[in-house]
Amino acid sequence: MKKFFVTLILVVGLCSTTFAAQIVEDASIAIMDLGTHEGAVPHEINILNAGKASSEYLIQRLFQVGKFNIMDRTLVEEKINSANLNTTGLIDPNTAKKIGELLGADYLVYGNVNDVTLSETGASTVGIGLDFSTVTVKAHLIVRVMDVETGQIIGAAKGEGKSKGSFVRVKGGEFATISIGRTKVTQDSVHNALQQAAFATVDKLIKQFY
Repeated sequence: MKKFFVTLILVVGLCSTTFAAQIVEDASIAIMDLGTHEGAVPHEINILNAGKASSEYLIQRLFQVGKFNIMDRTLVEEKINSANLNTTGLIDPNTAKKIGELLGADYLVYGNVNDVTLSETGASTVGIGLDFSTVTVKAHLIVRVMDVETGQIIGAAKGEGKSKGSFVRVKGGEFATISIGRTKVTQDSVHNALQQAAFATVDKLIKQFY
């Protein structure tokens, strides 16, 4: 019986070592612009650069963690544009290696804005022709971390963000771009949801590595 437990402990230990990948502190990390699945993000939100905004929030959170050397976004964009490489959304291992060699990065962070959804609840004000509406925005990001040298995905996480905003519109018309409290327009709520989703994604990745 004792021999069985010793064997079990060794097996569990080996499994933990195999699957608990760890990023070396002070490693250089390049964050790519996130892509969007077709139909997953409303057209109006695509115009607001949901993918690029999400990658900025990933950078912000990774910087706050303080364990890595995060590559300058402007420098990354300049080098990638000069090499005509696709770095938005899913990246295949061969392209990742090229990007890593080009940038001198140890790891790439990339992925997609999986979906952004809006749900609306509201009430009409009889006699004055106005609709008061509350819009809840939900955003989900799926992000992967790839070891550039091996092409292996060593971490993956999905993060969710949620934000609410209140709006007024004239009956029969579009939402007016007026403020109610601190809420202004749908764009603010979308970016709040994206930020929360990005932060949640990074937090999950950090738990995987440390």
